Amino acid sequence: MPKLMGLNLIPVLAASVAFFVVGFLWYGLIFSDAWMAAEGVTKAAAESESKAWMALGFVITILQVIGIGLVLKWRNITSLTPALSTAFLLWVAFALAIVLYAFTYLPAHNSTLLMIDASHLLVGWLVSAGVLALMKV
Repeated sequence: MPKLMGLNLIPVLAASVAFFVVGFLWYGLIFSDAWMAAEGVTKAAAESESKAWMALGFVITILQVIGIGLVLKWRNITSLTPALSTAFLLWVAFALAIVLYAFTYLPAHNSTLLMIDASHLLVGWLVSAGVLALMKV
């Protein structure tokens, strides 16, 4: 199987697609209106956005999945429960901490935006870790 940074490429791509789908559901369907209101974005502005930004978003997703995959590999985790608990701890230490910076230092201190962004990353990281573990990255 082809490798990417020592990780099996197919599970990395599958986990990245799954994470990207979570993002589509989060920002495109479930929390679309709440997120746009919290960000101050109109529907017209969101729809006119360049698709190149979506491609960059997928690259960012792949980078996150690679990071999760490397930690799972270093810890020799190949089953679901340890993968999910590791992803949760990584989320607390990194993803949550980073989104809390925006909440803390931006003048708006928008708790709606914090909850939407942080929960997206939590679910995305858990789904990614699950896919990676089940596919034996």
